[in-house]
Amino acid sequence: MTHYAICLLEGVLWPDSAKVHHAFRLEDRDSGRILEGTLEFHTLELGWYKLREEELGTASELDRRLFWLLHAHHYDPDTLDRLFPQPPFRQATDTITRIAKITEDKAMYDTREKAIRDQQWALHAAREEARAAGREQGLEQGEIKLIQTLQDILGLPVSDAATFQGQSLLQLQALTAELRNKVQRRS
Repeated sequence: MTHYAICLLEGVLWPDSAKVHHAFRLEDRDSGRILEGTLEFHTLELGWYKLREEELGTASELDRRLFWLLHAHHYDPDTLDRLFPQPPFRQATDTITRIAKITEDKAMYDTREKAIRDQQWALHAAREEARAAGREQGLEQGEIKLIQTLQDILGLPVSDAATFQGQSLLQLQALTAELRNKVQRRS
């Protein structure tokens, strides 16, 4: 059974030959004997390929296949079926249409999954932010209680918690430090 290697070359491999297709077989250099039914290499030099759509009706099978390979992505499936009504082309068109649909479905699925992950991340971030704000608020309330206790120890009028509204934790901690210093100087 012969195995084929087909090489599509974007440019031109042999500038002295305007031929698109070259076929090579395994041959012994000395005797010229060819190993039949083993391996063939085919090169398709796309740099020489210039077929236009209007020439498809009179083009060779190879030229039609090359045109399909190079230009199918520019056409919708119905147009491809009209230009290439033969069963192998229709099968190839159906296959790429299915692959495109699967790819499109996968992209939609991936987009949906990403949106779900983004939403979960945003929810998690919001919870963390709320926890941090809650901790901050708890620290502020604790600092206010400490200030009120120190004011009581010093015999000062005890401020209402509402008095401290709008002050940051750092400001409350500075006031606490000041009151502690007064308590320590009293002792």
